[in-house]
Amino acid sequence: MFAASSHVVLPALATVVPVTIAAVALVGLRSRRAGDDLGTILWRTSFVAYLGALVAVTFFPFVIDLDAPPDSPWRPMMNLDALSSLHLRSFWLNIVMTVPLGAYLTGHGLAAHGRAGRAGLGPTGRRRLRGIVPVAAIALVASVSVELLQLVLHLTIGGNRATDIDDVIANTAGAVVGAVLWRAVLFVGRRVLPGRRPEAVAIGPSPSPSPQEAALATAGPSPGRPHPSEPRTPARASEGARGS
Repeated sequence: MFAASSHVVLPALATVVPVTIAAVALVGLRSRRAGDDLGTILWRTSFVAYLGALVAVTFFPFVIDLDAPPDSPWRPMMNLDALSSLHLRSFWLNIVMTVPLGAYLTGHGLAAHGRAGRAGLGPTGRRRLRGIVPVAAIALVASVSVELLQLVLHLTIGGNRATDIDDVIANTAGAVVGAVLWRAVLFVGRRVLPGRRPEAVAIGPSPSPSPQEAALATAGPSPGRPHPSEPRTPARASEGARGS
C-alpha cells in the first residue's frame, strides 16, 4: 500500500491474495475433516481461489479518494448502450475470465464419497449438474451486481473501474461457454476413460415374504420333513397295508 497526496491505492497483492490463501486453507481443512474425497476438495479449494482472482481483477488495484467525492451525475459514469463502443480486446478478455465460472456453476459431476447421503447424491454417487439456463441466470445476476457495486464505490469512496453493459454481456456469455465446454468434457471423459459402473439397483420395494416362508427361513428344514424347495418322492405303501 502506498499513499499519494489525494488518494490511497490498495494493491491486490497486499489485500486479496492473503485473504484468498487463508480462505483456501480453511475450506480445504473443513472438507477434509468432513470426509470428502480428493476431487471434491480440489474442486472447492480451486473455486475459492478462482473467486479471489475474480475479485482481484474486477476491483483492484482499488483507489480510495481522500478528498470529497466529486459532485457529478452518475449517468456519464455508465455505458448502457450495448455493443455501441465495443473494444474487442476487453470484450474477449471478459468472456475468457468467466469461462471457468460457468464450469464451476455447472458442478463437478464426478464421483463423490464421504457424506453422500447428506450431500444429495443419487445411487450412482454423482452430483446433479445445473442446466445452461440457470448458469446463465446466475452469471447475469452476479455480473450486474458487480457493475452496480463498482458504480456505488466510484460515487462514494473511489475506485477505478467503469460500469459497462458490455461487460455484463461478455461475462454472461463466458459463463455459458464454460458450462457447455465443461459438459462436453464430462461427456467425453465418461465415454473414453474407463470407469467402474455402479451395481444394479432394484427399482421399487422388494416383495415381502409370506408368514410361512418367513417361518421356514427362520427355523430351517425340520428333520424328517423335506424342504418345500426339494422334490418330493411318491409315498410307499407300508408293510402292514399289503396284507393281513
